[in-house]
Amino acid sequence: MNKTKLLLVGLLVALPLVGWAAMVHAEGFRSGNDVTVAPGETVDKTLYAAGRTIDIAGTVQGDLICAGQSVSVTGSVMGDVICAAQDIHISGTVTGDVRVAGQSVNLDGTIQGSLSAAGQDVTVGSGGKIARDASVAGQSMVINGMVGRDLMAGSQNVTINGTVGRNVQSANQSLSLGNGAHVGGDITYTSTNLLARDSGATVSGRITRQAPPKQERSAVRLGAFVRGSVAFAFYLFAALLVTTLVLVLLVPRTFQTATETAMSHPWLTLLTGFIASMVVPVAVIVLMITVIGIPLAILLLLAWFVVLFLAAPFAAYYLGRLLLGRTENNALLIMLLGASVLLVCYFIPSIGALVSLAVLWFGTGIIVLQVRRLPKPRYMSIEPARHG
Repeated sequence: MNKTKLLLVGLLVALPLVGWAAMVHAEGFRSGNDVTVAPGETVDKTLYAAGRTIDIAGTVQGDLICAGQSVSVTGSVMGDVICAAQDIHISGTVTGDVRVAGQSVNLDGTIQGSLSAAGQDVTVGSGGKIARDASVAGQSMVINGMVGRDLMAGSQNVTINGTVGRNVQSANQSLSLGNGAHVGGDITYTSTNLLARDSGATVSGRITRQAPPKQERSAVRLGAFVRGSVAFAFYLFAALLVTTLVLVLLVPRTFQTATETAMSHPWLTLLTGFIASMVVPVAVIVLMITVIGIPLAILLLLAWFVVLFLAAPFAAYYLGRLLLGRTENNALLIMLLGASVLLVCYFIPSIGALVSLAVLWFGTGIIVLQVRRLPKPRYMSIEPARHG
């Protein structure tokens, strides 16, 4: 395939993402090691932030969309908060909804909308107030504050010491109601253990426990399942490794150029992939709803599948460069090291899912930022040839 054909293929994948890139430019964008909205400062539009630490002490008039290591919101956000970080702490006021993912999520402020959170530890402090619903998934969840309406929790350990205005639905290993807990509706939970309830806890509705479905498997079936899983894991490891190596052999310069921006701006790359992973699926759904946009939606979906498929190879190449240093020019060695490390991480139960998510966002970000560097098409009128 010559360079012209490669460019045409790249443009086909890029077209659905160009509109997204233009949208980001029209909004506020900040990146760097430390991103700050100082007290008294006002951002009068949606803010996209990427950095090691993100501190929002002022006011954001639109939405806050961010990715980093540590995120703190002590000011006000007049729209939604959509963030991914290792540590997230919100003690200010959010007018819209909060959708966050992190290792540690702490909410001590006021959320006038709903909460959707995924994390290892999710805590709604005594000063935390969620006006509408809360949906939480993680290892441990503690409610010391207030949830105005329904609480849905899929956590190993759930503790309620505060107030839930309506119903509680939970799938957990242990569910506890502290001395100050109050549930205004019903509690329905799925667990092998009974609810632990202090004498001071009050429940206005019914409490219903559902036993988890029984898993009846013989030792023979379990052994066959384990052997099959191991065999499939080795097959997947080999297949993905071969695929990434073939890609870098075909277009080594593309991988080298595309990962250069990621080496200089890792947080910008992560945020770009994070936003794209939310915007593109929504765009597909919207086009499908319009009916007339179904053909374009199908093209966009196919292009998005291509991006998702290429995300892992690009992320692997970036990791290889990160480990070997920028001075290493052996593309095959870079990809071999990066892909091997990633594939090993995939099969570690405790971090495999997190690594997969990071690879998706980072690889997608690399591709989208590379697309923005492609030459812009020039539209020229073609005059009919003159005869005579």
